[in-house]
Amino acid sequence: MSARDVSLDRIQQLERGFTLIELLVVSGIVAVLASFSVPILRVVLEDADRVGCLNRMSQIGRATHLYAAEHEGSLPRSFHSAGAHRELNWSSSIAPFLGVPESEMESNWPRIFEKHFRCPSDRSHDAMIYSYGLNVHFELDPDGDDYVGSPAQWRRLHSVPHPSRTILLAETRPVPFGDHLMCHQWSGIQAARNALSSDRHGRQSHFLFVDGHVELLPVEKTLDLSQAVNLWNPSLAR
Repeated sequence: MSARDVSLDRIQQLERGFTLIELLVVSGIVAVLASFSVPILRVVLEDADRVGCLNRMSQIGRATHLYAAEHEGSLPRSFHSAGAHRELNWSSSIAPFLGVPESEMESNWPRIFEKHFRCPSDRSHDAMIYSYGLNVHFELDPDGDDYVGSPAQWRRLHSVPHPSRTILLAETRPVPFGDHLMCHQWSGIQAARNALSSDRHGRQSHFLFVDGHVELLPVEKTLDLSQAVNLWNPSLAR
């Protein structure tokens, strides 16, 4: 057979297209590749969400320190006490230190909220359901609150004995207006699990400490009363 005949035969094969067997083989290969790519894509997306959450909490920490520097060291308040003291809650208080123009605070608050105060893994999409909650210890008042360490108060950064071991803010379960964590009332680890979101990043959660650093930890590492571990109460954190 001449080279010309071989070429014509090949052209004729191509014109006939794929056989059924060839299509089945190709479909099988595509299915196998897809079975590998879907879990890999899921892991990549979860990693991206985890990093995004960590970055947002780090930015919140920096903004909180900038706020404190302009308010004689005082920390912002949550809905727990902000209204009674005629202050904005912590997210609105630190928004300007995140680069949010004052003119956009009301008109674009849902967009601002999604950008700065929503964990990428949190699908709530409601501007009053927070991904992050402030540790309420920093706004407790011995005249109206019952807590371990009273009458000591930790309203100012310099009053926190161990800032690198004391939690300032953490990922909270979605609750309307739940911008704070009533951790002074927790009697054990189950109470902490009920209040915190521990399923956004595997079995761990992000915690922002008073000194500004963020750690990814199991909830149990932050509160274990049987081992005298309490990273929430400034008088007990070590």
